[in-house]
Amino acid sequence: MRNKYVMANFKMNKSDSEVEEYLKTFLPLVEGNETKIILSIPFTSLKTAIEKTKKSNVMIAAQNMNENEKGAYTGEVSADMLSGLGVDAVIVGHSERRSNFNETDELVNKKILRGLKSGLICIFCVGETMYERKNQMTEQVLVRQITEGLKSVYANELKNIIIAYEPVWAIGTGVTPMDVEIVETVKVIRNILTSMYDEKIAKDVIITYGGSINEVNCKEIGKFEGLDGALIGGASLMPEKFAKIVSAFKPKACRKKKD
Repeated sequence: MRNKYVMANFKMNKSDSEVEEYLKTFLPLVEGNETKIILSIPFTSLKTAIEKTKKSNVMIAAQNMNENEKGAYTGEVSADMLSGLGVDAVIVGHSERRSNFNETDELVNKKILRGLKSGLICIFCVGETMYERKNQMTEQVLVRQITEGLKSVYANELKNIIIAYEPVWAIGTGVTPMDVEIVETVKVIRNILTSMYDEKIAKDVIITYGGSINEVNCKEIGKFEGLDGALIGGASLMPEKFAKIVSAFKPKACRKKKD
């Protein structure tokens, strides 16, 4: 059975002291939870977050990294720097990086390969725009993003890949796709992986959803067939709300049976 992952993306929010206060509240709320929890923290607070979560069930991720091993790249951070600090994972290919910083599928692929080489879990974001959804281009977009993004990634490396399906039109808009849309898109992603590798390998890949999930709709989304968790933006900034979302995605085996 695949693990459940619930991941937070703080984006450009929270100072170092605010992250520390967040963790003081959040960690007791999720203690003992069997869901895999990853907090994607700003670079400035990675060390603090790693130290504060050492004896917890929470992993820490960076929100970005450079695709090069080292060199004259002022202001950039390498995968080796992150892994050396104790970071567990890194977000790659987020739609905000693609649109605001012109990151291409080729660049995303280079980052994934570099991250895997440094032992990082790569949270690989994919998803279509509203224009692409309306023009029935979702599958075409996902085929391109996934085949290009995972180029030269070996099957045994997929254990360190989490695919986060984030339709661009749902991020921060308050609009979420219908359940059938999410479930069908997850199937499309697994079919793409099957064509690249094989059915057994594709079945084991972790696929999550992100886009306007909150403490209210998370209960329903957490039940969707084939979905392995979520990547949360705005709703993750409040520890009490995010803890509720984490609980909604706990593994089925851990859920209490109805009387």
